[in-house]
Amino acid sequence: MLVQLFLKECKQTLRSLIYWAIVLILIFHFTSQLGEMEIERKPEPGQEEYGYKQSRDPDTIMRITLGQLAEEYCRENYTTYPIGFYKSVTLNEEDDRRIGEILEETAGIAGREAARQGIIEPKEGLAYDRFVELMDEVDKILGGGSNYNKEYREKNAEIPMSYEDAVEEYNALTEKDRLTGGYARLFADYMVILLGILPVFLAVTRGLRDRRAMMQELIYTRKCPSVTVVASRYLSMVVMLTVPVLVISLVPLSKCMRYAQTAGISVDILAFAKYTFGWLCPTIMIVTAVGMFFTELTDTALAVLVQGAWWFVTIFGGISGMRGGMYGWNLAPRHNTEMNWQGFHDGFAQLVANRLLYAAVALLLTAFTVLIYAQKRKGRLKIRGKILADRKSKSET
Repeated sequence: MLVQLFLKECKQTLRSLIYWAIVLILIFHFTSQLGEMEIERKPEPGQEEYGYKQSRDPDTIMRITLGQLAEEYCRENYTTYPIGFYKSVTLNEEDDRRIGEILEETAGIAGREAARQGIIEPKEGLAYDRFVELMDEVDKILGGGSNYNKEYREKNAEIPMSYEDAVEEYNALTEKDRLTGGYARLFADYMVILLGILPVFLAVTRGLRDRRAMMQELIYTRKCPSVTVVASRYLSMVVMLTVPVLVISLVPLSKCMRYAQTAGISVDILAFAKYTFGWLCPTIMIVTAVGMFFTELTDTALAVLVQGAWWFVTIFGGISGMRGGMYGWNLAPRHNTEMNWQGFHDGFAQLVANRLLYAAVALLLTAFTVLIYAQKRKGRLKIRGKILADRKSKSET
């Protein structure tokens, strides 16, 4: 019975205009962001530049960070991204004086005129632990999301790569990632942005469809178990949202395959499928589950507002981790480069925990949806001020 209902729900989804709108949006998003994707070529000696890499050297981090602080101190204006959006901060007299004191302690400069004089270097004898403590204080003064918190300090400390550095990164892409792994992560990075919000519209539309068609009375009286009804709807939406992602991924996969043939690289042909199921599916699962749960609970489109707020905070709050390796518990893990295999490797355990957590929460929300649905069929819930007592008698008939 589950299989029959699942196939029926898939057919219903194919008739949904919302579903096809989602597919078109995904295609447009991919085309506009990755349509002209070029495969990274092997670095050649003598190039003008080879890109940049993050430095983990304490002296470099201190020098670059203090240079940024001195520049903003001179402007009397500071740039922050407290929730991912740009915010300009102007300090009061007390906080401004404290920033000046911190610059004097860390860089040995006193006042704005001194800060304008050439390159800023860390004060001789400055301990890195003390530097970290003071930069955390600066970030707190600015309200968070500044260039001086831990994530941004390390992210902004970039230095030019040498030819040897560039070759090492390229070798990691072609050997450890087998080319397709790096581009599959880049693909997942772009697609997860929209998959963190779009599935909720399909779930809400499906949940409200029976009410609009006045079919709830008939559905509630059927003998089919509640878990079968809800599970078939949930599975159908997750599958139907995953299929177009897999199809779209064939485009970058084919580009990687063509390049690999000419360059003699051995690729992982299943990489895009692995990242779709492992990286993107948990996001599809949780967003769909949120849509089903709140729609069944309230008989309204509240889920769109709930998921919209979560998506907003998630996407714009994850900007600092776009280069990869800092996945945390983000609904939409970011890795906006085909490179940085080392960062992915270092953060892999956290990423796995992240994805398993959201998959588990999605199944839990689906289970709650089953309970709510079952209670409605028994007439035990009050929805929109109406007690469903008559439905209980009909379902028992």
